[in-house]
Formats: sequence, structure tokens, C-alpha cells
Amino acid sequence: MVLEQQRAMASSEKPVTSAHYEHEVTPATPGSEFVVEEQKRYFGQTKGAWYIYWICGVASIANIFQGFDNGMYSIILSDDKFLDYFNLFGARQGAVASMMSLGCIIANFFISWWFIWFLGRRWTFIMGTFVVFVGVALQAGAVSYAMIIIGRIIAGIGAAILGTNLAAYQAEVSSPLIRGRVVSTVQLSYQVGALIAYCVGLGTVHIAGNNSWRTSTAVQLVPGLILVLAALTLPESPRWLMEKHPDQPDRVLTLLAKIRCLPEQHPEVQSEFMDLVAAHQYRVEYEGAFTWRKFFSSYSIWKRLAYGMATMALGQISGVSALMQYGVLIYRSLGFSGTTESLLLNVVSGLLCLLATAITMSGVDKWGRRPTLIAGSAIMVISYIIIAALADAYPAASNFNRVAAGWQVAFIYIIQMSYSGALGPCAWIYACEIFPSDLRDKGVNISQSGQQITSLWISQAWPSMFDNVGHDAYWILMGINVIGLVVVILFWPETKGVSLEHMDSIFGEADKVDAWRANKKEEPAVGGGKAPEEGEGVPV
Repeated sequence: MVLEQQRAMASSEKPVTSAHYEHEVTPATPGSEFVVEEQKRYFGQTKGAWYIYWICGVASIANIFQGFDNGMYSIILSDDKFLDYFNLFGARQGAVASMMSLGCIIANFFISWWFIWFLGRRWTFIMGTFVVFVGVALQAGAVSYAMIIIGRIIAGIGAAILGTNLAAYQAEVSSPLIRGRVVSTVQLSYQVGALIAYCVGLGTVHIAGNNSWRTSTAVQLVPGLILVLAALTLPESPRWLMEKHPDQPDRVLTLLAKIRCLPEQHPEVQSEFMDLVAAHQYRVEYEGAFTWRKFFSSYSIWKRLAYGMATMALGQISGVSALMQYGVLIYRSLGFSGTTESLLLNVVSGLLCLLATAITMSGVDKWGRRPTLIAGSAIMVISYIIIAALADAYPAASNFNRVAAGWQVAFIYIIQMSYSGALGPCAWIYACEIFPSDLRDKGVNISQSGQQITSLWISQAWPSMFDNVGHDAYWILMGINVIGLVVVILFWPETKGVSLEHMDSIFGEADKVDAWRANKKEEPAVGGGKAPEEGEGVPV
């Protein structure tokens, strides 16, 4: 009966309202007794949460590409055969390392959001994988410097399409109580990819000639094939479906019930569905159709973009991208000159980072995003101070001390673990949470450009900077991390446990769901409602 009413509503020009339904469902207000108790019961005692973990775990294969690429190039860029073949030294070496980030930036601004919006989350996984395949094939078969550069740019475009789509998809299908844990698998899959790359590099480094790095690069095709097949089994995002096909509310409700593993009439499903309807109808009635001019003229969007880009950039300006991409070279600079020895140090790093991400996954929805970011940044600051002080006291070139070098490696590990367990996952969680459903694809992509721009800068600059200032580079990174820590402490809000449709209230704006319901209560006739001013309180 309810579905027939929804179809009738969809065929009319009038917006969907709660008054059309046979019964009034409990609004999913953040922190309400209904939401907290019902979702704790649901996600603690039924199979619904496990289904979400399953589909998001399968989808997270998408980010293995970027982790594998960064991990593999930390090895390839220390391979003399590769460096000699393409004559990669100084700026040319930095260019090869950073071109992946350039491809990501191009995708973030011009390509990725188009794929995600027009194709949907599921088909974007498939198309993004094919783009990566082209880039990987060019790199594995490269015979010139231009070919390797173009291949890395194309692979970066594909990786950005997959990464931003993955984060948006996971945020949209999960519940507020486990959203942080679920979206953290973006970082977890990155670390899995990096660890696989370290192990593959350790196994292929002794292959004769250029087949060593060609084989390592081509291995990326394996997870891609798995992802293409797995994506065909994934359900579409109900929030994308509501925004793209608002005239088909029955499909949205059916899909939402399937993902929650509950009947369509269950109060939990009905409450969440009504929030989707209310948020969408508010935008239809009071904000109108999307235009880029409206997007960039909105103070609210600029504010969220600032938070999203800054959170993404925070992890990269910490210097972790340089520590990962040039890990083998850094270990050699500390005195660990053996090829196998330095590669084994990379493998240990990958294992520890994977462990750190897993720990964060289990607790980020309890601790919150803000405390996790603060703790990670503070640990990085302390670690850089110790590394820089040891490097000054025991320079490898003139006063090598193996114990001091061992402690430096240990604190490099701690920095990498702090990123993998704090700044990395929280950046993705935060960027995916703060944008409304109709703008999430664009907002997440532009936010991720903050990560890629800073990664491009660090990756390109690190070889020259380290050649010029040596271990003083660690003091510079320490200062940057201090600034980041202070900014987070002073300005970052907490988003833990808030549903995506109620996120406006976190940023001092009117809650669109409550505003729409309040306007409909005041004006029973459809249309003519007055949109609340930005920041204006709205009665529940």
C-alpha cells in the first residue's frame, strides 16, 4: 500500500511529505533515544551490520591500487636498473613519483565527480578500474620517459575515481554508529595495497634486467580483475538513487531495506527513508537544481570545502607521503644500505601501518574524529623532534651509530602508524560526512584534491630538499605538523554519530530535515514554504 502511494506521489509534481504516509515514523534526530537504542540493538545483534561490512569490504579493493602504487614506487625509485633506464635523477625522479598525484588532481576537478554522479557508485567502480588498467599497462610496457609519465598520470586519474567513489559509497550505505569504522577501510585497503607492494618488491627485486620493475607494476592488474567481478554484486547507494531518480521512491525504500537486512516497514528503515525524502525535498523546494555557480557562491559549501581539503592536506603535509615513497632511500641514508635489509624494513612498516589502521577502525566511532586527529598529529610532532635530534647528533655520513639509526627507523614507523591510524582514515571519514547527498561526489573530489596537491608538492620537492638541507628536513616537517595540530585543536568540530542528513547542524546551519518537516507542519498545503535563513534555529 505504501509503495503504491509513493509511486502516485512520484508521478505528481508535488514534493513527497510525511503527510502522504499511512503512519508517522519517528524522525532520526541525532542522539535521539530511538536512534541510539534501536541502532545499538540492530548493529549489535543482527546480520545488518555484517552485510554492510561485507559489501564495503569488497568495495574497498578499489583503493588497493593507490596503496600498491605508492608502496611499489618506494622500491622502484631505489632500483638502479629503473633509474638508469629512464635517466631518473633529481627533479626527474621526483616527477615520476609525483605524477600519480597530478593524475588524481585532474580527476578530482574534472572527471571523477562526473563518473560518480552519472554512472552511479557501482558502475563507477568498474569504469575506474578500466582507466587504471590503461595506466598500468603503459607503465609496465614503458620504453621512454614520456610513456612512464603518461602512464602514471592515467593511473592516477583511475585511482582518484576509485578512491573518492569508494569513500562516498561507504559513507552512504553505512549507519552513523559504524560509519567511521566502515569508511576507515579506505585507509585499510590502502595499507593492504602498500604491504602487498612491499612483499612483491622483495620477491621481484632479484629478477634480472628490467623485468623486475615491469613485473612488479603489472601485478596491479590482479586486484583490478577481482574488483570488476565483485562490483557486479554490490548494491547501489540508496542516497545516490534518491538524488538521481527521485521519481522512484519505491526502489530507494526496497534498496535501503535490503542493505539494512530489515523489512521495508521496519521503523529503522522507515525513519531513515523519511530522512532521505525530507532532505531531498528541502533541496528541491528551497535550493533548486545544482549549478557550479551556486556551488561556489555558497558560504556553507566553501566552509565545508575548507574543512574537507584541510583535513585531507593535513596528512600529506605531515611528510608521510615522502617517508613512504622514498622509504628505501631514507633507510639507506640512515645507514641501512643493503637492498634486502632496506626492503625488509619496508615490509615491517607495512605490517605496522596495517595494524594501526585496524586499531582505529575498532575505536574511531567511540573516540570520535577530533580526538583521533589531535592524538595523531601530536605523536607526529614528538616523533619528528626525536628523529631530527638523533640525525643531528649521529649523522650517518660521519658518525654512524647503528643504535641511533635503529631508533630513527622506529620513530619513522611511529609517524607512518600515526598517519595510517589517525590522519589517513579520519581525513576520508570527515570529507565524506560533511557534504549533502546531492553534492557529496563533487565535495569529496575537491576535498581529496587537497591531499593530492600537498602530496604532489612533497613528493616532487623531497629529493631536492633532502639533497640541499639534509636531515634538517625533519625539523621543517615538525614545524608544519605543529601548525596542523594547533589548527585542529582550535577549529575542528566533531561529527561522530550524526546521520548524514542531519550534518548541517554541526556547521551552525539549519537542519534541512527538521526545517522541511517544520515548514510542512506550519503550511499543510504543498509549496510556498519559506526556507529558514542560514544559521536560523528550527523547531523539531
